Amino acid sequence: MKAIQLFALIAASLIFLTSSKSRDYERHLELSLLFYEAQRSGPLPENNRIYWRHDSMLDAGYDAEIDLTGGYYDAGDNVKFNYPGAGTLTLIAWSGIDFKQGYKKAGQYKYMLDMVKWGTDYFIKCHPEKNVFYIQVGDGHIDHGFWYPPEFINYPYPSYKIDEEHPGSDMAGEAAASLAAASILFKDEDSVYSETLLKHAKELYEFADEFRGDYTSSCPEVKDFYATSKEGYYDELEWASLWLYRATGDLEYKEKFESFISEDKNYKTWGTPIGWNDKYGGVFVLAAQLFSDEKKHLDRAHKFAQTILENERTPGGLYFVPGMSRWGSNRHASNAASNLIFLADILPDSDERKEEYVKFCEGQINYILGDNPLHINYVVGAEENSPKSVHHRAASFTYDGNGKPVENTYTLWGALAGGPGIEDDYEDDRSDYEKNEVAMDYNAGFTTCLAGLIKFGLGERDPQDMLHFERAWPKLSPVPNIKVDFTKSAVTVRTYNGLICGSFCVSFTTNTTIDKLSVNAHGVNLEGPKITICNGLENGHLDGKGTPQTLLFRLADTVFEEPEEFEVLCDGIHIPRKGQEPTYRPEYGHLYKVTKEGGLGGTEPMFDNGICWPKFICEKP
Repeated sequence: MKAIQLFALIAASLIFLTSSKSRDYERHLELSLLFYEAQRSGPLPENNRIYWRHDSMLDAGYDAEIDLTGGYYDAGDNVKFNYPGAGTLTLIAWSGIDFKQGYKKAGQYKYMLDMVKWGTDYFIKCHPEKNVFYIQVGDGHIDHGFWYPPEFINYPYPSYKIDEEHPGSDMAGEAAASLAAASILFKDEDSVYSETLLKHAKELYEFADEFRGDYTSSCPEVKDFYATSKEGYYDELEWASLWLYRATGDLEYKEKFESFISEDKNYKTWGTPIGWNDKYGGVFVLAAQLFSDEKKHLDRAHKFAQTILENERTPGGLYFVPGMSRWGSNRHASNAASNLIFLADILPDSDERKEEYVKFCEGQINYILGDNPLHINYVVGAEENSPKSVHHRAASFTYDGNGKPVENTYTLWGALAGGPGIEDDYEDDRSDYEKNEVAMDYNAGFTTCLAGLIKFGLGERDPQDMLHFERAWPKLSPVPNIKVDFTKSAVTVRTYNGLICGSFCVSFTTNTTIDKLSVNAHGVNLEGPKITICNGLENGHLDGKGTPQTLLFRLADTVFEEPEEFEVLCDGIHIPRKGQEPTYRPEYGHLYKVTKEGGLGGTEPMFDNGICWPKFICEKP
């Protein structure tokens, strides 16, 4: 290692040295499922637990005259990519089936069901006809030219589909697998819904098999984001046939599976873990589970597991595949671990490999939770030293990816940060998306492993002193304390007690108008009698520590009535890059009435405030 790299690693280690090594798999399972709630699109339910997320994309599918609301945003952007989304749902549903005991012990079984159903409800909408499936809402090339929270977007988000003339066996196959797995998950919870899921799964499977082709060729718009793997679509066909066999017991699906693997040149040689465009790891393990009396499938699964165990690791012990793991190393490590803990679950206690597989999973998860050279817990909002600047538009609430505040305005609880480099090196930097990206598939294997480890009786609860820090879950309502200073040419705002506003507006009533604003201010209403002005492009945020932010203006009249009451709106407007239009949606912010100069006792919330945000989280039943 070069001297400068070594110095950076030592310096970072000193910063994070105070962290304990968490083994609280139950708490992290709760956080991981919270992350998926933060990714929801469409009209949000009344029990939405992420106070800074609101309804978005309420007209998704408008261009195709179809309702495509709901589902999940893939990552830190505002596109619903259904290919990685389907892979995520399959893996979470699988874990819900096999590790149900773990979810229940952690008190998270209901939330896991909600997580899967939010996605499968949307997939049902995406499948309006037998051989039609909508694969995406939003264009990544358009979307990545903006940095807007989803509630504030004002640019097009077209929808894309596959059909008989434009097939996508990989996409349709993965969608079929996810719905088939979910049908098993819901069989004892809601039999009618389970049958509906199975019907769509069968149709999508037939579509994938009969109309062969990769979805990237049919929809070039996905190529730069979630393209078909170079190995093609056989793994998705195999994966889907296995899940339909498990859901139905119909030997036709087993026969199709055997037919697929006989044609697939990659089946015998592949050795990397399950991922959004690579299902072989899941195929090997699921086949061993379903056909445990057939030695060839169990042998193939163990051979694959041995490849995982023998793979390169970072000096601190994280599974790392050079090239692949450069982007989202924690994701690939937890995916590998999830494959092995599923395999361990089907082995008898007498098989020594069972303990070896579980220990591998435990080691990878413990690394992620802080047992690493930097002592960082890579789960956002889990500990004081967890990443605070992950690459996420909604959580950052900044004008672009490099904007201020440097630390995200909101805490993206439970998101698994991309992870370290091959030398365990890491910096919490939003612009470094390779190490700080978050995404649905990043948390999928991680969530699975947590539930599996809990089922195996592992883990221990964190001490109470680890649970109290500024960004801990749930969010405690800040004590209202805002100060406003007004002159004939400026208004200055300060917030205290941890009330952070990525953007802000000030409203006041006077007998004149504003005829000029400085470049650091944006006018919503300058005519009066009630004037509203907001911060402009990267005009500092309100940091909750009393740092002043001043908006400059010129009044039309030199004689005016000085206002004695103000309204301060926290985060009800998004100010984007130059040349892009601001979006003013005050209903999505927190509004405060500030009397005279404000401060404690002079600041009053104009919303139903509570101990926590949202209020119901801390209300007693």
